[in-house]
Amino acid sequence: MKNWAKPFAWIAIIFLGAVVYSDTFHCSFHFDDQVYITNNFVITRFHHLLHYWRFYPCRFLTFLTLALNYHFNGLDVFGYHVFNLAIHLISALLVWWLCLLTLATPAMKKDKITPHAELVAGLAALVFVSHPLQTEAVTYIWQRAASMAAMFYLASLCFYIRSRQLSYVIPAKAGILNEQSTFYVCSFIFAILAMFTKENTVTLPLMVLLYEFCFFRYRKNIEGRYLFPFLLTIFIIPLTILFTKAQQFQAIQRFVHETGGISPWQYLLTQFRVIVTYIRLLVLPVNQNIDHDFQLSKSLFEWPVLASFLFLAGVLYGAKRLFAKYRLLSFSILWFFLTLCVESSIFPLKNLIFEHRLYLPMVGYSLFLVSGTYYLLGEKNIKIMAIILMMIIAVNSILTYQRNKVWKDELSLWDDAVKKSPHKARAVTDRGFAYFNQGNFTQALSDYDKAIELDPGLADAYLDRGLTYSQQGNYSQAIADYNRAIAINPNYADAYNNRGIFYIHQGDLDQAVSDLTKAIEIDPHNVKAYYNRGLGLAKEGNTAQAIADYKKAIELNPDNADAYYNLGLCYAQEKLFDEAMADFNKTIEIDPDYADAYNNRGIIYAMRGDYLKAMVEFDHAIKINPNDQEAKANKSHCYVFLRIYKK
Repeated sequence: MKNWAKPFAWIAIIFLGAVVYSDTFHCSFHFDDQVYITNNFVITRFHHLLHYWRFYPCRFLTFLTLALNYHFNGLDVFGYHVFNLAIHLISALLVWWLCLLTLATPAMKKDKITPHAELVAGLAALVFVSHPLQTEAVTYIWQRAASMAAMFYLASLCFYIRSRQLSYVIPAKAGILNEQSTFYVCSFIFAILAMFTKENTVTLPLMVLLYEFCFFRYRKNIEGRYLFPFLLTIFIIPLTILFTKAQQFQAIQRFVHETGGISPWQYLLTQFRVIVTYIRLLVLPVNQNIDHDFQLSKSLFEWPVLASFLFLAGVLYGAKRLFAKYRLLSFSILWFFLTLCVESSIFPLKNLIFEHRLYLPMVGYSLFLVSGTYYLLGEKNIKIMAIILMMIIAVNSILTYQRNKVWKDELSLWDDAVKKSPHKARAVTDRGFAYFNQGNFTQALSDYDKAIELDPGLADAYLDRGLTYSQQGNYSQAIADYNRAIAINPNYADAYNNRGIFYIHQGDLDQAVSDLTKAIEIDPHNVKAYYNRGLGLAKEGNTAQAIADYKKAIELNPDNADAYYNLGLCYAQEKLFDEAMADFNKTIEIDPDYADAYNNRGIIYAMRGDYLKAMVEFDHAIKINPNDQEAKANKSHCYVFLRIYKK
């Protein structure tokens, strides 16, 4: 190996990845980013590790990184995208290392592809880093769960392979055993990290077993002393799910309930077609879509299902036949199916197809494409092989760069989805919400109407349309839509919350408190419901219970300035002015432009006879809001009292 080969490969991989994702650093938050980042109060408390664990144990590390981003970047997307890209580049480098390690295993040392290991590894990593299907796991911030899990997965496997390679070396030096042990321990640590990043990494122990079978098996036997500890890690995720009572698992239960009664058999039948679609997208990455319109299959004898099943069975049979002569090709195929099996088997998920699920399976495709091209052409003409693969990489890079333009904001993303899935009600609904966020209520209502026409049972469309009607002051239509959303989904916490807000504005406080209580019963961690119920209870005169609700809202979200402010009002009403002042201080600490907090703090100073401090507070309120008539009147009263005091 020439000295310049390794740094050249690293530079090429990093440079290409940076170029194709260079236009993503200001792409907005999307889709589930709203749930897990922008509206997720858990990540606002960086040092409270226990909160991430309670929220979602199996993705503890994912949320820890999001909290790290929030700590340093707030809601500025730049830092989040830099982090996602760094994960992607490291993963690509690990693909390069994995390929090199594999071609140096006992089973591959005499293979005709091995002399060109550097070239094959570099090309495989370039395919991985440039493929347009990776955009959903890289540019879509929340899906760092997929890319980071893959990074740990690859790191664990690479360190394991290196450890096993050292076990074949006769220890000429005293340190060789220590080095082997170090790699093995590192591999084990990365395996555990992977399993607390995303659940699909549960296949890692099986991948280690597959790798042992393909590349380290000696005389038809596998050395169990290296493998057995890894096989035990397969229980980490199931036991975590079983023994933890996490907030997010309650959401998962509701999520599974919302699959509409998809049976494991129906899901499996549908996944035959989905996997064929995945393969088509790998080979021909056009018509990518954040929300593919895929219908549920119900019988094996539907011709698309049967044809897909036979095709996939043929691919697996081909992997078996290839094993003897083309072991790397066989392993690549099996990698694809094994890493995909958690999300594309018998475990029903609401979303039948998502492109980010191919991030880890892409490793198998990259190895297959490059090694397959080599076996087909490279042995006779290595230059032609390299040119063909570089052309594929170049085309994919252009497609990736273009695809990333679609991710620039919510409207461009969902407009693209609607064009490709015009009959998918969710895509139309989400485009409507993008219009709503831009203040284009007319177009938003048009999309919601269209979504309801496509799917009259889509509760989200009714909820969002109700919110839009409410913003327009059309309260009768709003309440009708909230009622409809609840009729469709009686466990829709947000619908009860929104209807509760409506009843507060209408003065029907009993019904408001009832709806908000129902929202809390469904989702005990719903900050908005506690806060809004506090408003309703305060208006009812039930100050003690309102204080309890505001405190709960603050416990769930310590940065909730509105909750601190209203808690201060309740304390002031109870004449607990020290407590009220403390809460108004906290309100201003969180939001220095909270004019009402300055005004009420000024009132307390005035009541204590400290008119100079009171006037300073009123001046702050007026500076923030020049039309604040109450603050102006309070300042005038203080001025009068000061004149009297001077006389």
